Amino acid sequence: MILALTPGDPEGIGPEITWKAIQKYHGDRQLDFSLLCIGAREPFEQMKVPIIEADPNHLTPPDQKEPFVWLLPAPPPKDTSLLTGGFQSGWSIQTATELIQKGKAAALVTGPISKERLQKGGFKYSGHTDFLADLCRVPEVTMMLANSQLRISLVTVHIALKDVSARLTRKGIRRAVTQTASALRDWMGIKIPHIAVAALNPHAGEEGLFGREEIEIIEPELKAIEKDFPNQFRLSGPLPADTLFAKHILAPKAERYDGVICMYHDQGLIPVKLLDFPNTVNITLGLPIVRTSVDHGTGFDIAGQNKADPSSLISAIETAAQICREL
Repeated sequence: MILALTPGDPEGIGPEITWKAIQKYHGDRQLDFSLLCIGAREPFEQMKVPIIEADPNHLTPPDQKEPFVWLLPAPPPKDTSLLTGGFQSGWSIQTATELIQKGKAAALVTGPISKERLQKGGFKYSGHTDFLADLCRVPEVTMMLANSQLRISLVTVHIALKDVSARLTRKGIRRAVTQTASALRDWMGIKIPHIAVAALNPHAGEEGLFGREEIEIIEPELKAIEKDFPNQFRLSGPLPADTLFAKHILAPKAERYDGVICMYHDQGLIPVKLLDFPNTVNITLGLPIVRTSVDHGTGFDIAGQNKADPSSLISAIETAAQICREL
């Protein structure tokens, strides 16, 4: 299988970790996938990396003795007012997605982008998630962050903390739960997933003393979901977030939750990254394609210094390949 890999912003650490990942896999004859890199040519040239240019109409992985980047190079923008790196980041995502939609690649693995630079490059999106949802013409997707110890899905994502309560809806909870359950079943081979749902407020609201979101939104929707999807998955919650994760980690592996639904960004991302930041993978649920990504940013401050850790990208590559094997 061919995995389409977009390194992300060409001025960040994406090209460096891409090259490190390619070097790791080169020569492993047991691999069942090839990495097609789609992105700017310049950073690889600066690293003096051997490049073999790909023909998008005839994607046959080259067989070389030494490591190389199999590259479909991103062009500069025709509109010179656009930021070149931002344009190339967006072009790469768009082109890779189109290749997968045409059946020429099996999955998408993305490196880190700058949301600001992406927009200055002419792509008016807040990041990968809404960009990919638009490209794939799906109304709603769910962000999952996963490693070997914990899988987290989010109801709300990149919004201010003060806006979470107003943006928390039964529809959003249903979307996160059902898309998580589908991914756990179809992509990860868990027949009847057990999913925990975190409360929004301290102590799960303490019967309304600390907030009524649990009583008025979360609990009613969980009951409705269980009624509408009988025997398809198990739900527990809403559970106080301050004890949920500790109980999960301390439990025997066979008794841990298969996934946890969190109400807002940091509620879920702090524990999952604390447990294993280097190997955590971002997975987009609800798309008609498989997409995984690193869990970190562009690292502009260390770009070009050979300091970047490729662990998350390697985990993202292996997660994408494993999901494809399940399909």
